[in-house]
Parts: sequence; structure tokens; C-alpha cells
Amino acid sequence: SPICPFALSNYIYGASSVRFWPYLGGTFFGFIPGTLGAVYSGDAGKKLLSGAGGARPWYFYAAVVALLLLAARVISRVAKNAIEEMD
Repeated sequence: SPICPFALSNYIYGASSVRFWPYLGGTFFGFIPGTLGAVYSGDAGKKLLSGAGGARPWYFYAAVVALLLLAARVISRVAKNAIEEMD
């Protein structure tokens, strides 16, 4: 993680009152988007660069990136509003 190294963050979570199952669930669902994005972008890049027959046109990938950025923006706004309402 760019903000906090995994070893330090794991130590902090272990010392906190976060229970195991919520921590495990949050970790699992928190890592899925990044992992899937890395795998898919690597596969798509390989297909684009190798000229494989199954590759889609470049604008398809540009549209997917634009949609993902839009989704991230919407999700962050919803989360920010939810946190502000809790205060």
C-alpha cells in the first residue's frame, strides 16, 4: 500500500478491536477489484500487443477504463457522504 506498508497496517489491525471475520471479509472484498483489474489489464495488454485474434478494438478498453473511473468516483462520493452523515 502506498500509504501504509502491509506489515505495519497488519500490526495495527491486530492490535485494534477489529474482529477477525469483518477484517477478513473487508480484506477479501477490498482486494478483489485491484486484483481483477491487474489481471484483466495484463491480459488485455498482452492481446493488444501480440495482435491476438480475440482482442477487442482499443476504444473498447478506453470505454472500460472510463467506466471504472466513473464508478470509482461515484463510490467515493457515496462513501464520503455516508461518513459525513455519521459525524
